[in-house]
Amino acid sequence: MNTIIVSAALLLAPLVGNPTGGDEPTRLTVNSKTSSLAWEGKKVTGSHNGDIQISSGYIDMENGLITGATVIIDMTTINTLDLEGGSKESLDGHLKSDDFFGVETYPTAQFELTQLNPLRGEEGGANFAAMGTVTIKGKTENVSFPVKVSASPRETTISGEMVLDRSKFDVQFRSQSFFDAATLGDKLIYDEFTIKFELAAGK
Repeated sequence: MNTIIVSAALLLAPLVGNPTGGDEPTRLTVNSKTSSLAWEGKKVTGSHNGDIQISSGYIDMENGLITGATVIIDMTTINTLDLEGGSKESLDGHLKSDDFFGVETYPTAQFELTQLNPLRGEEGGANFAAMGTVTIKGKTENVSFPVKVSASPRETTISGEMVLDRSKFDVQFRSQSFFDAATLGDKLIYDEFTIKFELAAGK
């Protein structure tokens, strides 16, 4: 199965109460129906946005703390939301091709969170700064971004937004990092794209 794997080895300050109901390690199952992953890419003449389906995942907790999390995303489900018909089918196929993410050759991308540091008063309600690595098309880059972590007896959620530079992952199509921007003109596609996610997990 083609996947993005989001893997976290986390040490957090105590969350609300003790959602595990005890001190024993607990694995919470990510709800693929209520969890989400969305993307947005921009070009000179506009932007496109869409989503990708989450296949499965889990969040590990112990003593009211998150100690790990993994979520698997099916890259074959890259989906454009702002187009319809043939235009949508064309862009979906192009994004899966070697011009972009080459899902046939590189079926797996990996997001690995290695550290969370508490935040206070962050815009958007984020309460932790996440640091780690992202691997796409076999290339790994360090990343950092704010996330919001919340927990209740029924559900734990991790949500956030990261901005990635596609040129770092050898995604070259109409990129000014690989081609002359003046030559590309209004066909230029910006290197930065946004991934917004929310993972919801419960017993």
